[in-house]
Amino acid sequence: MSKEAYIKALEEGIVRLREAGRELILVHHNDADGLAAGAVLQTAFVRAGFQVERIPLERIHPPIVERIHDRAAGRAVVYTDLAGRAAPVICEINRGRSFTLILDHHPAEESTDETVMNLSTERFGLSGEAEISAAAADTIFANVLDPKNEDLYYLGVIGAIGDSHDRGGKLIGENREVLMIAVSRGEIRIAADGDREVYFLTRFGKEIPLTPFSKSLTTLGAAGYALGGPELGIRTCLEGPNPDYESKLKELEALKEERFARELERLKSGGLHKTPHHQWFSVGDGFSPMGVKIIGEFCMDIRNEPFMDPDKYIAGFQDMPPEIPGLGRFDWDLVKVSMRVPTPLGQKIIDGTMPGLDWLLPEAAKKVGGSIDACHGYAAASLIPRGREEELIELMDALVDERSGE
Repeated sequence: MSKEAYIKALEEGIVRLREAGRELILVHHNDADGLAAGAVLQTAFVRAGFQVERIPLERIHPPIVERIHDRAAGRAVVYTDLAGRAAPVICEINRGRSFTLILDHHPAEESTDETVMNLSTERFGLSGEAEISAAAADTIFANVLDPKNEDLYYLGVIGAIGDSHDRGGKLIGENREVLMIAVSRGEIRIAADGDREVYFLTRFGKEIPLTPFSKSLTTLGAAGYALGGPELGIRTCLEGPNPDYESKLKELEALKEERFARELERLKSGGLHKTPHHQWFSVGDGFSPMGVKIIGEFCMDIRNEPFMDPDKYIAGFQDMPPEIPGLGRFDWDLVKVSMRVPTPLGQKIIDGTMPGLDWLLPEAAKKVGGSIDACHGYAAASLIPRGREEELIELMDALVDERSGE
């Protein structure tokens, strides 16, 4: 597959989307990449005359998908920055009711129904790990929809930085193509910092360093998921920082700092469990009212702390609240598991001497009734039934042993 095949598939998806009518539900992830992706698509669809209901979402899970597609009532559904791996589940739940378009950049599974079109970039040989963010993919989609949407390319850069696609020192692949268009429009500036590049957002009249800005968007969307953060994040993406953004960000950063500091001390004092290949912990509802995306942010923050084992996978568990903003209350008893890796283990994953999380967690989670979607080699997550946390860890230990021949 190739980028040319991807563009052709996007063109087909747009034709089918227009045939489905002028109303749609847009479902997007709630981190920086997901918010930027949501901003791209909402703007492009409204410009094209669509009526859009937008739903920010932390995780794909069958009851959530069921409620979305029940609500759609024949309207098209568009998923972005999630759902690629959940395509078969979406097909089963949708039951041909609504044309569904998946615009993702995570490892994906094939659709099993012609009404669900899975255009995850990974299916076309475009790596969502480093070469193309969801927001960058959506700027390409938006440009195919209408070339006038070239003014949205800066959002693709925000998404790429938000997903740390510059970890090698600079943006590459399709991310770079999107970057250079934004630079040519005077909306992004590139500066050198030794052998690395640093990016500044210039669209809103002053230079905004993109790395801290993208992190602030993830704070809004994750820590503020149940507190209006995603709405403010989308607005900030499109209009730039404003007093509401500054105020909410200060509030959420203080909450996040207090909860993270408390949990860090607990882990240092013996709250971290260790097995042959994993180090894991549960925060219960200790991060409430922050969203469950925040457990992944915490795992990322502590991955290289001196008390962490550099050769073990990190797994953090957080209670999944029953209330989903915009979708209502659900009757479940779930925990979110987020996984990250210390830097030395990450290098072993790159070298191929240790399995990536995009294989490890899905293989184990499906055996404990978990839902699978949106996993990368160095970052992965799932929802699993409460009470099966230790079983999940044991299964992953066994899988690592099996893969390494121990």
